[in-house]
Amino acid sequence: MIKGLIAKEILVLVKNNKIQFLCLLMFMVLGVFMGSPAYIMFIPFLFPMILKQGLTVDENSKWDKYSACFPVDRKTIVSSKYIVMLFGSLLASVMALVSFILINLVNKDKAMSVNDILVYLAASTSVSLIIPSLMYPFDFKYGTAKGRLIYFIITGIAVAGLSSAFVGADVISVISRFTQPLIIASVFTAAMVVFIVSWLISARIYEAREI
Repeated sequence: MIKGLIAKEILVLVKNNKIQFLCLLMFMVLGVFMGSPAYIMFIPFLFPMILKQGLTVDENSKWDKYSACFPVDRKTIVSSKYIVMLFGSLLASVMALVSFILINLVNKDKAMSVNDILVYLAASTSVSLIIPSLMYPFDFKYGTAKGRLIYFIITGIAVAGLSSAFVGADVISVISRFTQPLIIASVFTAAMVVFIVSWLISARIYEAREI
């Protein structure tokens, strides 16, 4: 049953987000030809909004009531969405990695070192996991309309935090501080902990929710 739910999530995402995926490709192209990782980092920030479309469609189509007719528990439904989230994070990271490689091929004067690429990939993967992980429990509890507000608040805080970290600083020197393997591993670990905790909270919320 879990495979069917995952297939359903993927079909919903592909059918309802064609323009959004084109926007992601646009940021890839801009980042590559301008030699700017900043454009590429929009990808992990936008991916959670694309993934959120699955919850919105379920809510509008009353899927929560319809799913009660099938031999599937609510925990499995929540799990399918978190598995797709994990796939989405992996896809965002692959898109970012391909973009960074193309930057080195197209803009040799702005070539990125392996350490820089690893730092950006760690940030990309973490952002694409942490933002939806913080957002999903609110979606399951209060609905996607209120959850959308949470998404904008979380994204705004993340962007403001990153911007303040780089304002008035040498970007390369800032990035160099995070190239230690232990720090990169810690970032991945923290993102996975937030992801797993969010998964457990969302499952509990959805199981206790009246439908």
